Amino acid sequence: VDCLPECMPGVAPMPEQPDGLPRGIPMQQHPTRGWVLPPGVEMVETGVATRVNALSLRGPDVPAERQPSEVRILTLGDSSIFGYGVQEQQVFDRVASTILQSFWRTPVRGINGGTPGYTSVQALATLMEVGPVVQPDWVVIGTIWSDLFQTDVPLTRAPGEQVPLAMWRVGTRILAPWLPARKVGWVDTTRDVGTPAADRAARTALEVYTRTLAEIVAETRRLGAKPVFIMLPAPVDLTEDALPPHIETYRQAMRDAAQAADAPLIDGPAQFKADGASNAEFYDQIHPSKTGHARLGSALASTLSPFKPTTP
Repeated sequence: VDCLPECMPGVAPMPEQPDGLPRGIPMQQHPTRGWVLPPGVEMVETGVATRVNALSLRGPDVPAERQPSEVRILTLGDSSIFGYGVQEQQVFDRVASTILQSFWRTPVRGINGGTPGYTSVQALATLMEVGPVVQPDWVVIGTIWSDLFQTDVPLTRAPGEQVPLAMWRVGTRILAPWLPARKVGWVDTTRDVGTPAADRAARTALEVYTRTLAEIVAETRRLGAKPVFIMLPAPVDLTEDALPPHIETYRQAMRDAAQAADAPLIDGPAQFKADGASNAEFYDQIHPSKTGHARLGSALASTLSPFKPTTP
C-alpha cells in the first residue's frame, strides 16, 4: 500500500515470505461458487503456509464421522475470515475452538469456510455445498467487505438481473490486488471499501446482501445448525474519523438480519474499541493480524460459551 505505514501508524507488518513451497493460490473456476481454492494443495500465501482440504476449504480434511459429543463451527466469509497473513492455528475459528474445547470439556472443531474475495452469495453457495458434509452445529456469518467492495461492474446484481457470463474474469480482476495490499479505502474514498463514487458500485447490491443473509440463516437452520453473526472491525473504528456511510449501511443490514433471526451478533468494532485495540490488530484497512484474530476468536468463544452442548 502506497501510504502504509504513514496513514496507519503501528499497523502490523506482514509475515516474511518463507522458502520451500510455491507462492500464491491459483484459484480454480467453480460452477456455483465462482472460484475455489484448489483442493489438496499446500503452498505459501501472504507469508504463511496454507493447506487446502478436499472441500476446497483452508485447513485439514474434515472427518466424515464426528467424535462423541463433538461440536463443529463453520465460518463463512472472505479473506478476513480465511486468515490473510495468519497461520492456520491462529485464525479466529481455531482460537475460539481451542478456548471452547477447554471450557466445555468436549471436542470442538473449527472449520474455515472463508475464501478470498467471496461475497455473501458465494458464502451461501459454499454453505449449501459443504454444509451437509461438515454437519456444523454453528455457522458463523462474517461476509461484508467483499460485498461492499467498490468496483466498476457489480459481480452480484439486483433481483431479476443475470450475473455476467464473464464472472470468472471479473472475479480474477477483483482478486488480483489480493497479494499486494490494497489502498486504504477511507483515505481514498473512491476506491476499495470506501464511500461509493458516481461511477462505482458495491459488488453486492444492498437488497441482495440483505436477502442473502436471511437465506444463509434459513440454510443454516435447514442443516440443523445455529447462526451467529460476526461484524468485522476495521482500523477506522479505532479513530475519531467518521465511518463511511456506505459501510455503516451494510453493517446495519447485518444487525437487522441478526435481530430478525434472533441470532447472536458479535460487534467487532465495539469490542475492539472497548478493549483498547490498536492498528497492530490489522495488516491493512480490513485484514486482522494475528493479534486481531486472537481478539475475534476470544469474542466468538465468549459469545458461544453459554450454549454449552448437552451430553447425549
